[in-house]
Amino acid sequence: MQLQSLVAVDIGNSRVKFGRFDRDDAARAGLPEPAETLAIPYTESRGEFDVATLADWLSEFVAPATPIAIGSVSKPATEALVQFLAEFDDGAWNNVRQLAGSDFAIENRTQQPDRVGIDRLAAAVAACAIRRAETPAIVIDFGTAITVDLVSADGAFVGGAILPGVGTSAEALHARTDALPAVHVPLEGKSPPAVGTDTSSAIHAGLYWGAVGAVRELIARQRDGLVAAPQVFVTGSTSPDMARLLGAPDYTVRYLPNLVLAGLALAAG
Repeated sequence: MQLQSLVAVDIGNSRVKFGRFDRDDAARAGLPEPAETLAIPYTESRGEFDVATLADWLSEFVAPATPIAIGSVSKPATEALVQFLAEFDDGAWNNVRQLAGSDFAIENRTQQPDRVGIDRLAAAVAACAIRRAETPAIVIDFGTAITVDLVSADGAFVGGAILPGVGTSAEALHARTDALPAVHVPLEGKSPPAVGTDTSSAIHAGLYWGAVGAVRELIARQRDGLVAAPQVFVTGSTSPDMARLLGAPDYTVRYLPNLVLAGLALAAG
């Protein structure tokens, strides 16, 4: 595979993630890996992020006129980024392309192909690049929403399941109750005890292990419809520790933090 030097941009509902992919003229097995990455969370205003941090990163790590490929599920953030790039440093980084579903080399068998999130398609394309031939794949992305998507044995995007992300659930509990506190529930690092000894730790336990249980059940139900055991790929705001909790005797689980960025780079390159 030949990969053009480019910046892939994954615009989600909670943050914008950038990855610089360098040209590689040699044959490459597996996924392209970004040489540099940057993740910027949104401010309290949806779609707004710290452009000063982005300006510093571009100036240090990205050559002017490098192609920038955007995959987005947030229109406000996309508009803000495109405007920033057009104005920053006299437009030196405004070689910008917004990817659409038709840019991804994967058959989409859902009933509404044009409604499938770009991030889901990108992750599926990346999974197809590394799955074993004729083997189905299940792709899990932990973010504002958690998605559990199925790629068929012949390499088509079949569809999947969407449920609230852990952070989203924590915010809903705080907003919809009178006494429950706002709790940050990290999915990285050591898993929490299943028995919380105060309100905050009880919420942490419930949301963390609830997410593990929900995803494990969705994998099992999707697995029931398959002839061969799937390969499972995990990405998003989580860690290898969470990925290990999702494993089972008849399928393997791999944690790939840059799966969506790699899929965007494959679609754009």
